[in-house]
Amino acid sequence: MEPKTSRPDLINFIKDKRHIEHIVDKYKDKYPEVYGINRSGSTLLYNIVNTIFDGNVGVKRGAFFETDQKIIGVYRDFRDSAISQWRVNSWNQVGTFACEKDAVVASWDQVHTFAHEIRRQVREDLRRLRERYDDTQLLLVRYELYNEDFDYLCDQLEIFLDIVISQELRGFINQTWNKQRVRKEYTEPLKDFWYSNEETYFHGGHIYKGSHGTWKELLRPEDHHIINEFMKEELEEWEYQL
Repeated sequence: MEPKTSRPDLINFIKDKRHIEHIVDKYKDKYPEVYGINRSGSTLLYNIVNTIFDGNVGVKRGAFFETDQKIIGVYRDFRDSAISQWRVNSWNQVGTFACEKDAVVASWDQVHTFAHEIRRQVREDLRRLRERYDDTQLLLVRYELYNEDFDYLCDQLEIFLDIVISQELRGFINQTWNKQRVRKEYTEPLKDFWYSNEETYFHGGHIYKGSHGTWKELLRPEDHHIINEFMKEELEEWEYQL
């Protein structure tokens, strides 16, 4: 039997609408859009923003686009994005894994196709968005700065959107979208990455560690210099250490 892809029993939106009604009213019919290149944390970002806007945010985007709305985007160390892309797409090589005991170390030959795609997205999408939109319309947040600190993200959103995110709403976001709950309620029941939850876009095996520097663990040490050189321009441009 196929895993369930929908969990209508889960509550992802705050019940006391007093905490979100001023936000929803302010942006009615012009809700912000969410963006992120593959495996950058955009699913987590989408769900947090969608909770703040009480379910009114549309699908998240993964490529350059034109819009009159505000854009909230995320980027992540591109080496982590590449190795994560390999991990969830390696089912025909080693099988998708989501915990350390099942982890497999990749070679550059296995990862380079995914690294090429991530680098292309950085050059053709992420860079173009930053060139196209000014900071009144585009907020780009580093995944590493908010994945363990939702208050940091909420602070940035308050400034960018000119809204107030109450302590109650912040607490609800922390309880709802922390890694432990996402794993328990969404990713573990789905088992395989090819199944996803219809409301949240979380996949089975979606999270490995969700931390910075995972690429160093999952790529052979002798190949570290190759990926660093391959992505040197992008890493330096976006201020990641080689």
